[in-house]
This record gives sequence, C-alpha cells and structure tokens, in this order.
Amino acid sequence: MARVKLGEELSSEVGVVLVANVKGRSRPIDDYEGDSIITEFLSGTELDDIVAYFEKANFYCEVLLDEEGFLQWLTKGRPFPRPRFAVYNLAQSGTGPARLTTVAGLCRLYALPLVDSDAYSVAIAQNKFHSLSLLAHFGLPIAKCWSFSQHGWWPEAPFMGMRLIAKPTFESASIGIDSDSVFTMNESASDALMDRVMQYRQPLTVQEFVSGFELEVPVFEADGPQTLCAIGIELKGQRDLAEQILTYDQVFSDLYSFYNFADEDTATAGAAMMISRRAFFGLGLSGIGRVDFRVGKDGQPRIMECSGPLK
Repeated sequence: MARVKLGEELSSEVGVVLVANVKGRSRPIDDYEGDSIITEFLSGTELDDIVAYFEKANFYCEVLLDEEGFLQWLTKGRPFPRPRFAVYNLAQSGTGPARLTTVAGLCRLYALPLVDSDAYSVAIAQNKFHSLSLLAHFGLPIAKCWSFSQHGWWPEAPFMGMRLIAKPTFESASIGIDSDSVFTMNESASDALMDRVMQYRQPLTVQEFVSGFELEVPVFEADGPQTLCAIGIELKGQRDLAEQILTYDQVFSDLYSFYNFADEDTATAGAAMMISRRAFFGLGLSGIGRVDFRVGKDGQPRIMECSGPLK
C-alpha cells in the first residue's frame, strides 16, 4: 500500500515521454523488399491503449513520433509539463543490429532516465544468437542454436536430419519467418539459408525446432524482475501448435490470439515465469521485457528469444 500511495503522490510530478513508430504515420528509414519492418510499429489502437494505461494510473504521457521527433524534442530544450519524466522507447525505424539503441544512447548522453533497458542490454537482447548463447552459459534452458552467415556455420553445422527453424538474427515480429523457415537439415540447406542471409543482410539464428506450445512471458522490474503470467499463443483455434509457427503474414494481419497458459499447464507456466525472471536478470535488462518459449511433449519450456522493450 505504501508503494501505491507513493505512486499516487508522484503522479502529479512525473510523466512519461513515449517514443514510438506508428503504422500510417512513420516511414522506415530503411526496409526490406519483402517483409516490411512496419509490422514492428505500433498500430493506432496499440498506441492509444498504452497512453490510456499511463493516464489510468494518473501519469501524463506525451508521444514523440520516431527517433527524429525525439531529436527535435531534445534540441527544443526538452519541454514537458511535469517537473520530472522518464523516457519509454519503442522506436526502431531502420534495419540491422542495435537499431533499438538510438534513443537509449541519447538518453545516456543527456543523462535522461529510461523506463526500459539501456543501450547495451537492448543491443544484446536484439541479437538472438548472442543472447541465447549467454543464457545457455548461465544454465538456462534454450532451444539449441547455431549462427549461419556469409561465412558459413558457427560454431559448427547442426547434425543431418535435425528439425530446425531459421530466423533473421536482429528481427522481431516474425520478420523473415514463413512456412519454409522450419526445415530438416540436409546437404542443400546451406544454399537455401544463404539466400535468406543475402535477402535480410544479416546472419541467421538457426534453432532446434520444438514442436508444441508457444508462449511469452512479460517481465517487469519492481524490486527485481517480476512476472504476472505466462501468455499462450493460439493459432487457428489451436493451443498446441505442434509444427505451426507464427509467420510474418499472420503477425502482420493479427491472425492469432492469446490465452492464459496456466489454464493449460499451471506447473509449466510457473517454470516459464521463473526462467524468465532469471533471463531478464542475466541479460541485464531493466524496466520492461519479454521472454518467448516453445514447450514440447516433455513439458520443458525452452527459450526461443528475449526482448528488451515491450509493447
């Protein structure tokens, strides 16, 4: 109750500067010929919801459009109708590695407080292969992974006959994911993967494919990482996705839904939340983040990827 009271007292003094790309209002500074990064941008409804949540908590929220809008705000002396503020960054209008770090880096330069993670942690989380490798080193359960680039496999190629999924290393929102992303390792696999490396101008993170459920766990920082629930992904009315995956087209068109995974498996939901808190701490994330899993027949949640900002 004391924390709630403190929050109410601060609401008249503290606000949020939300920096975001918005569909229909933002234009990517760089993009792909196929899957557009626009799918990562907020919809107008999502933006309205985020602002409404802050306002419901009596925190004033001002929206700045894109990194360029944030720069203009900085050069105008950072006008804001509250004595104090924190920046919440969801802007990533380009392609390639570390593109989420622009606003976070500027906040560090100008000593501005951030709601979410700093530039270093955001960059680590955006690199699927590096973040998963770190989490494996920390002893957390991941879907075994490899990196494939123009230089070939690292650290070695997967065994022939393994069931795998290939993803662009620096992307989210299923960019670069289609029905051909899941495949069985064979002698011609490298040629097909090289085409994707060239198309998305980045390495691929290739993971052991886990047939089964897919879920994601939001993590919030409050005296340490905290989790409220594990959220299941439902496709075409199915909760056990088996061989199905969230493709770019499905994400772009919102052809999926959510459910409380605890209704399906309370123990596995609890395990996923515990693992998520450890992953959040291990990667040095702060503020708000998310950890994504697949769960096979053995009931073991395996981390597929993590993200610093959460929208």
